[in-house]
This record gives sequence, C-alpha cells and structure tokens, in this order.
Amino acid sequence: MPLLKGLLAPLPFIVVAGVLLLAPAGILAGAWTWPRAWGFLAAFGLSSLAGSATLAVAAPASFKVRQQGLVAAKGKRQPLIDAVGSVFYALYTMAWFAFIPIDVFRLRLLPPPGAALSALGAAATIAGVAVAYAALAQNRFAAPTIHDQTSEGQRVIDTGLYALVRHPFYAGMLLVYGGAALWLGSYAALIGASGFLAMTLARIVIEEAYLRQTLPAYAGYARRVRGRLVPYLL
Repeated sequence: MPLLKGLLAPLPFIVVAGVLLLAPAGILAGAWTWPRAWGFLAAFGLSSLAGSATLAVAAPASFKVRQQGLVAAKGKRQPLIDAVGSVFYALYTMAWFAFIPIDVFRLRLLPPPGAALSALGAAATIAGVAVAYAALAQNRFAAPTIHDQTSEGQRVIDTGLYALVRHPFYAGMLLVYGGAALWLGSYAALIGASGFLAMTLARIVIEEAYLRQTLPAYAGYARRVRGRLVPYLL
C-alpha cells in the first residue's frame, strides 16, 4: 500500500535522530523533555512523513528509487568513492546530531542563538524538507547513489526546481541541517554543518562528471543552469 510505505520510509531516520538528540541531553543534563528537540522532531518528523507519503502516492517512481540503500545494487556501476563517501556521510550525520546536545548542555562552545534566529532556523528546516521532497517528486532519477540509470530511461530534468539550480534536493537538505543547528541552539553545530556543504560539493563534482559521461545533454544543461545549489551564486 503506497501510503503506508510512504509513512514508514522516514521513520528510521526520525527515530535515530531522536535518540541521538535526546539520549545525550538526558544523560548529561536530565533533559529528556528538551523542548527544542521535541519541537524539532515533531515538525521535522511530521513534514517528512507528509512529504514521503505524498511522494509515494503522487510520484511512485521517484519514491521507489529513493528506497535503495547507500550502496547501489550489483551491476549498477556505482563509483567506489561514492559508496565510501555515502557511508562516511551517514556516520558524519549521526555524529553531528549527537554533538548538538553535548554542545548545548555541556561544552557550550559559543553563546546560543537568540529567539529570532532560532525561529528562522525552524522555518529553514521546514522549508528545506519541502524543497527536498519537491525536488524528488520532480526527478524520478534522483537516486541516493551515483550509478548508471540509462537502462531505466534516465534523461536530464530541467524543469521545475531544476530550472533554477542543478541540485535542489541537496540544497533542501543543507537548509535542513543549517536550520536545525539554529533551532536547537548551537552555533558550533552550524559551523559543523559546513562539513555537509563540503561533502555535498565534493559529491556534486563526482556526480556531474558521471552524468556528463552517461547523459550527453547534461553539459548543455549545466551551461544553461549555472547554479548548483543557489541560483547564480553557488
């Protein structure tokens, strides 16, 4: 049942994020009811569930391609550096989430952001989720791994968000990480989110080199749409 599959798909990430935020907060400061963490988990979780369910029902092909693991299926010609990089990215994400409560309740490396910036972070997080799922809905070839999809009829997607930037899904996820750091009250985590930017830019280089080889039209698309993550800037 597509709706049920859509609702179940983001649950592991939400649960892991919740454990990584609340367990250190509870152990270090007894803050098992940390309001900002619960608020983040509720808003991020509900928006992710809504996005995933909508994707599963309205764009089943896009939903299906997202359900593969960090390593492409045998015979899909995934570059080794992408397989290794995907695992490292996942580990970095887990460490980053765990660092936030450690910084907020124990390290306090920098003063916390004010209420206005935290609210801005909340808005950025929700907007990032919306952008990410919209990008997935518009591109049924947006797999979590870099691999050959020519046998599935892969083509260059240059409409919708892809007419503005070449990698809107990545842009949305970067908004989520930056927004979450501000929402949860850690400038140090915001600085740490620059690691996501660095890894994303590195992956874009690898991915685009692969796409130029497998999709002849991609070079022309890259000339027309200059922005990778931010229109006209980055």
